[in-house]
Parts: sequence; C-alpha cells; structure tokens
Amino acid sequence: MKRSLVINLLLALVVAGLGAWMVLQPGEKTEPQSALSTLKRDDITSVRIVRKDLPEFVLERQGKQWKQTAPFPARVDNSQIGRLVDLTAATSKQKLPATDLARFELDQPFARVTLNKQEFAFGTVNSLTNEQYVLTDGAVYLITPTFGFGLPTRPDSLASHMLLAEDEVPAGITVGNMSALPKDGKLVLSPAPAEAERPSQDELQQWIEEWRYASSLATQPVGEVPKGDVAKLVLKDGRTVEFVIAQRVPQLVLVRPDEKLQFVFAAEQAGRLFAPSRKK
Repeated sequence: MKRSLVINLLLALVVAGLGAWMVLQPGEKTEPQSALSTLKRDDITSVRIVRKDLPEFVLERQGKQWKQTAPFPARVDNSQIGRLVDLTAATSKQKLPATDLARFELDQPFARVTLNKQEFAFGTVNSLTNEQYVLTDGAVYLITPTFGFGLPTRPDSLASHMLLAEDEVPAGITVGNMSALPKDGKLVLSPAPAEAERPSQDELQQWIEEWRYASSLATQPVGEVPKGDVAKLVLKDGRTVEFVIAQRVPQLVLVRPDEKLQFVFAAEQAGRLFAPSRKK
C-alpha cells in the first residue's frame, strides 16, 4: 500500500514538473523584423513608378478613386493599386547600410516606386533567399520579390480594362436601332420582335450586365475619336455613357469619347454586347 502511494506521488510530481516546464519554457525566438516605411496604406495619395524601357507612371487618389495621369489618363485597376500601396506594410529580416550599391544592382535600379514622397528602389534578387534588395530611406532591405514582380510591364498595365467605372451602373442600352430601356419597372425591347423570338426580362438584364462587367484585353489612349455606330448606355443615376464601335474584326474596338480611351476585345465579344443572348 505504501509502495503504491509512493509511486503515485512520484507520478504526480513528474506530471506537475512537465506541466510547469510546458508553461515556463521560453517561446521560439523570432527574428526581429524591420519595417521599410512608417506610411500607412490609407495615407497614400500619390504613386510614381519609373522603370527601364517603360514610360513613367503617375497615379493620384481623388477621393476614394484612383486615377492615372501618366502615361495617359485613365481609371486605375483597383487590384493593381492595392499591390502597390501594400508596399507600406513590407518588412525585412535584414537591414543593411546603403554602401556598395552596385553589389545589389541598386546603383542603377531596374525600377523606382515613390509613395507620396518616399522612394523605393528595386535591385537584384538574392539567389539563395529568393528575396529582393530594396533601397529606401538610406538603408537596404531584403523583401519578398512579389512587389517587384508586380510592377507594370506595359503602358496599360495599371489602367482599368472595365468599360464602366464602379459607380456607373447601366439601366438601359441602345445599340444601333435596337434598345432595351426601363419603363414601369421592366425593360422594354424596341423594335419589338415576334412573340417566339422575344427575350425574357432575365435575358435583357443579362445583356445590360454584359456591358457593366465587360473587361477588355487592352486599354489604349486615342487622339481623334473615329466615326462609327454608337452604343449608348443609360445609367441608373440618369447619366449616359456612349461608345463608338470603331472596329468589329479582327478585334472588336470600342472607343469611349469622354475618356479618350479605346477598349480592345476579342471579336466574339460583339455577339454578347450588341444583342441579347437567347437561352436555349
């Protein structure tokens, strides 16, 4: 009896000791992280990008919307601007003095990004750690290369490829002599087709949604607006937006005169934009 009591006491002490060790053991040491910037994401109101073999990019925040002013005026793709301003949250395990910059290809960086007034210069990628050298505020940091890889590669990389801005919600449409316009809570198609060929309300609404969410292959500036058939969208707030059908083949090209931009689509997109699709 005494022997079993001693064994139980010893087991209790072992369990208590293990519990104390689990509670009191030091946690895993984490390497200190250095922040590249004190800027906050929401503080950014201007972005400037300079990189080799591309024109300069200049972006400005106007209220909650971002606009590109160079290389040509355009609305900005929100996902693209998000990646750029996320640079404010970048951290690094290594902070090096800004000496011997040629070693990191920072004497002639392949790209420079300026957020407000803070410049970030991008150098080479470390082949061992797969991290990129970035120079900012008098120091060199190693960070994930995703920021550098996400920089624009074409003049229209940052421009929105959407025909309409987020606050431009279409309620009706006219293309050539065909229109679907709201009346008494419904879309009325004109000229009215035969009963058997008449699209449903869902099909007419889908036609309008095709315009709302259409995304081009390319967005390009235009000088003189060409002549051509016109597609006119009536927005829910009463405004109207027009597009000139500049070309149908081998690619569909729609020109938006008020923005002086042309949007390039695959030719088959015309079938979805210029008439309602019938469900079989």
